[in-house]
Amino acid sequence: MDTALPADEQRTLQNVLERHVRTGVQYHALRTRRSGARRFVSLHVLVPGEWTVEAGHQLLECIEAEIRDLLPDTTVLTHLEPHGEFLPEDAVSRD
Repeated sequence: MDTALPADEQRTLQNVLERHVRTGVQYHALRTRRSGARRFVSLHVLVPGEWTVEAGHQLLECIEAEIRDLLPDTTVLTHLEPHGEFLPEDAVSRD
């Protein structure tokens, strides 16, 4: 049966994301699960609306690589969104 990642692995994930939140990036819709030996992480990353698609894509590649380096056998799915006036209720921000 699939379960959420254990607390220590979720803390590792949060630490990766918090490093980016400090730079003005936000995230929400974070979901984790474990199925057998595999881990799965899904999240939406919100970047300033004036960023280029290339800059946002590079950030997602970096976040995904950091997560996979610290939590091997992890499939990471990210979704890029601009932030501005609208901010989802569950978005994490340091404003």
